[in-house]
Amino acid sequence: MVWAAVMIGGLVVPFLDAPFRTWRQKFVLQRSHARLILLSLELDLVALWAMAKWFFHWDIGLVPATGALPLALGGLLLAILGAGLAAWAKVRLGKWFSATFGVKEGHVLVTDGPYGITRHPICTGILIALVGSTLVWNSTLTLVLAALMAVPLFFHTVYEEALFEHHFGGPYFDYQQRVPRLVPFVRRG
Repeated sequence: MVWAAVMIGGLVVPFLDAPFRTWRQKFVLQRSHARLILLSLELDLVALWAMAKWFFHWDIGLVPATGALPLALGGLLLAILGAGLAAWAKVRLGKWFSATFGVKEGHVLVTDGPYGITRHPICTGILIALVGSTLVWNSTLTLVLAALMAVPLFFHTVYEEALFEHHFGGPYFDYQQRVPRLVPFVRRG
């Protein structure tokens, strides 16, 4: 339970200022309904995982308990790296960060820092943190959560990229050719 609080804190706390940071900014393109639908799906998955893990105790270990410590140490490193990547990406976006899908007035395409690693480093960081948590908890159920969470996060990238393609045009298409969508260091064939 403590690890859940640490991971949620590490992934949520850096984003708590989003409403204040984006207050009264004007959007030229926005798909807030799509974001709300995906967010509700993500929260539902987390709620179902929490009930299955702590209320019904449906979890199975990935490895025997004797091998869990080395797995947990590697997972801790992964989880910290994932949460750090997500937070770094949010900080790098600065005023262009938004909790919804949108393009703001004067929006600048950010392609450096974490955005030079993947086009959606916040989503990548969340997935890496979930895989790390899987190893920390030695948890098959958390691995299932990570796999299921990849679906709404992928659709997050699809909706967001459609807006960016429309708004930025050629520079965004060039960026898509240079930088992978979610998996770092994987280039298109």
